[in-house]
This record gives sequence, C-alpha cells and structure tokens, in this order.
Amino acid sequence: MKKILVVAIGLLLTILVVLWNYFQPNEQVVSISDEPYLVIGDEIYSDSNYIIFDQETIYIPFDVIKEHIDSNLFYDDSEEMLIFTDEQKVIRYTVDSTEATVNHKKFYINNPIKKIEGKVYIPEEILYSLYDLEIVYWEDTNAVTIDSKDLNYLSGLVILEGGDIRHSFSRKSPILLKDVPVETELIVFEEYKDWYKVRTMDGIIGYIEKDYLKVNLTNNINRPKNEREDGYKKVDKKINLTWDYIHSKVTTIGNIVPILGVNVVSPTWFSILNEKAEIQDKANRDYLSQYKRFGYQIWPLINNGFDPDRTSKLLSSSRLRENLIEKIARLYSEYGVDGINIDFENVYMKDKDLLTQFVRELYPVFKEKGMVVSIDVTPISVSENWSLCYDRKELSKAVDYMILMAYDQHWADSPVAGSVAQYTWVEESLKAVLKEVYHEKIILGVPFYTRLWTIKRTDKGEEVSSKALSMDDANKFIEENNIELVWHEESGQYYGEVSKGNITYKIWVEDVKSLELKSSLVNKYDLAGIASWRKGFEKDEIWPAISNTINLN
Repeated sequence: MKKILVVAIGLLLTILVVLWNYFQPNEQVVSISDEPYLVIGDEIYSDSNYIIFDQETIYIPFDVIKEHIDSNLFYDDSEEMLIFTDEQKVIRYTVDSTEATVNHKKFYINNPIKKIEGKVYIPEEILYSLYDLEIVYWEDTNAVTIDSKDLNYLSGLVILEGGDIRHSFSRKSPILLKDVPVETELIVFEEYKDWYKVRTMDGIIGYIEKDYLKVNLTNNINRPKNEREDGYKKVDKKINLTWDYIHSKVTTIGNIVPILGVNVVSPTWFSILNEKAEIQDKANRDYLSQYKRFGYQIWPLINNGFDPDRTSKLLSSSRLRENLIEKIARLYSEYGVDGINIDFENVYMKDKDLLTQFVRELYPVFKEKGMVVSIDVTPISVSENWSLCYDRKELSKAVDYMILMAYDQHWADSPVAGSVAQYTWVEESLKAVLKEVYHEKIILGVPFYTRLWTIKRTDKGEEVSSKALSMDDANKFIEENNIELVWHEESGQYYGEVSKGNITYKIWVEDVKSLELKSSLVNKYDLAGIASWRKGFEKDEIWPAISNTINLN
C-alpha cells in the first residue's frame, strides 16, 4: 500500500512539474538579427543583401522598392537603367552615373544607383526625391525602417507593466522586447485570438497580449492618405472624335468645313518606319490652322506600322524608347497640336509590359507640354497580337483616354460572313473593358464602314471574301441589286443579301439607326465620348444623329 502511495505521489509531482512547465512563460530574450536588417510595414528582411551602407548612405534593393513601394518602377538590366514614371515626369538613372534625366533634361545626383553581385541598389537620396518616405536607421535595434507617409497605421498604447513582445503569439515563444514601458506607442497590424501583431517605432516586430495594449481606433500613426485619381480630370462635355485618314503627304488641303458635333479631329499623319525610329510625316500646317479656326482640337495619330518585329525591337530597349519618345514629342511640339493618339497594333504578347512602359514614359513628357494622351485598344479576345498584347488596366493609368475600337467583329479575312460591329457584340466588348478601365476614360470607337461579303460556292466548298464599303458605296450596291433590307434585332442593323448564280452577297448596313444605337452606349455607361473610323465614309445625316444621341453641350 505504501509503495502504491509513493508511486501515486511521484506521478502527481511529475504532472505538476509538467503543468508548471507548460504554463510557465518563456523568459529567453533574443534579438531579431545581429546584423542590420530592413523593416517595411510588418515584414522583416534580415538577409545582409537587403541593405547596404556606403559612407553613411543607405542603399535599398530595387526589387524591394518595386514590391512594396512602386510596382511601376522599371529596371532595364541590359542597359543598366532605372526608370521612374508618374503623371508629371519620367526620370532615368544609370548605374554608377551621377548624371540623370527628367523628361529628357539633364540633372545631377550625389549618389548613383549601384549594382553589386548582380543586385541593383537605390540610394536613399533618390528614394526621398521620388517618394514620400521616411527611412530611418535605429542604432539600438540595428533596423532600417521604411514607411510611406501616406499609409494609415493603427496605433496602440501600452497600459500595463510587464508586457513583452514575443516572437510568436504564445507565452512559450522567445521574447524580443521585455517589459515594454507603459505609454509606449506601438503600430498595430493584426489580431490573433488574445494577441496583437505589433511593431515598435525602431523596428521590432512581434506579438503582445491584448491585455497590455489599448488600441486607438480613431487616431493613426501617420497622416491620412491623400486621395487622387491617377491624374484624371473629368472633361466638361463628351468627346466626339473622328479619325481622318491621310494616305500621303499633300500640299493642298481641299475643302475643309465644320463637322456638326465633332470637337476633336485625329488625322493619321505619323507612322514609325523602322527600328531607327524614323517617322513618316504627312502633316499639313494649313490643315491644322483651318481646323483650329473652327475650334477643334487636333490629336494626330501615330502608328507602329503594325509591324510586330519592328515594334518589339523599339520597345525592348530603354534607350530606343527614350529616343523614339523624344522624336515624337519634338514632332508634335513643332506642329503645335493638342494631343496624341497612339495606335500600336499587331504587337507580340511578350511585349505587353514593354508597351505599357513605353506609354508610361511618354505620358509625362506630353503632359508637360499640355497635350492630351490617348491610346487605341481592341476588344478583349484570345488573339495574342491583336488583343492580349494590351494591359488595358495599367495602360489606362498612363493615358487621359482609351479608345475602344469596337469594330472588326468580322474582319476582312474572316472565314465567316458577319457584321463589322453588331450592337450586342459592341456592348459586351465594352462591358468587358469596363471591368478593367474607369468609364470616364473610355471613348467608344464606332465604324462608318460596312463589309460586302462574297460567298462563292465551288466544288471544294464555299470561298468567303469581303471588301470594305463607305455608306454611299454600300447604298449604291444595295440599290443597283434591288436588295431588300430587313432589320436584324441582335445586330442592331439592317441586313440584306442577294444571290447571282453560284455567288451570294451579304451585307450588314451601318446607317443612322445602327449608329444611334451604338452611340447610346456612351450615355448608358457614362463614357468619355465617341470616336468614328473614319471621316469620309459617312453620310451627312450621321453627324447630327451621333451628336444628338450623346447630348453634347
């Protein structure tokens, strides 16, 4: 019996020791790192590669800044060039060079960017000039903290003695900071059951029990964020733009007359000819002066020649992009136009981000000159070179307007005959883009042309071909062939066909009624306006129909 009692007492003592050890807090105090470490928000980077010091100047890795501060910051590894863009400026820095440029104008810096063992580092001097940051080195903790001044951090105040900041949310976790003094202010990130994830001002990140902290739900550590709209300024009235196709350089302008409702004309004056960024110039100063007398803005179009290889070559080099933008800006400034319409089509999908970067770099240069920047994009589809090459969401942040070319639903070489832009397809295309782009930035592009489809029956099957017709030419064909037109609800167009022997002709007509329908989408979705391809293909009654529909002021 006595033996059993001894065993029971021993077992009880063992249980008590285990329970005591289980509930006894860990008193071990550890440091986050013996070497300098970087703190951004609630994340710690303790690897020595994340921060370097050079003569008391702090250098931060490019990839850290891109991940946490500015996702649009761009580095060209082959040319060792760092490129910053915002609404007002494009700034270029080169590794180990104290010479930099802002909007193509030189300036000098004290500390250049560095490249060490393949990793790019940015000095605090440059970071301060680009971003509203606080970068502080804390000797007591060996931490460098980086905080954006426009972030809202929740704050908390220590209210009881004996509170410890631990490595994890458990009393068994090692202590990072013991006995945090009462009235110490901490940054509060998250809560985990009975714990808060916190950070001290000098860069210690860990967990403190809720009982020791009073969270302030009204006051934040830093000042409130300044709201902005990506540089967008709402226009007072709807834009009514028409593209004017200019085939070649002309010396006389012909008969230019006012166009009812139109307030922007975009002549197709410029085209990139080669990888040297030489530009074909078809501009005419008399043309410009005459339209300006009528009160129109002129946004000349520049295209990439629709050559994907040439475009890829120009976009892939930061220096070639810079050279191209300089040439374009100089050309547009010389003519004194009001804006630019960028029409880059047939671009490799692999160059999607480079196309966005090109526009980011161009935008501030043109804004400095007081010009409007617009870009043309196609509807969203699975086509790589014609659709997936556009990052519409990011592009919209770097332009004033994005023109959705809502036509060529059935293109010239389509294997199936169909409408160029049936109403339901146009609306669905628009709705898809609206998921990525603010409605105030979108201009809806509509066609003034139709396609006459020829379906030829042969022993090998049907051969389908088409040709584009202006409204007058379409009406002439319909009249000459006595085609009876029938209204087609889905397409929002009149449709007609006629057969002659083994050939059937089909046509979906663009006219006042079809364009009034498509124009009404500007009102339905409160778009920035409408654009039409192209001037000269329309009938006179089209202009008042569009103007009255979109309610121009």
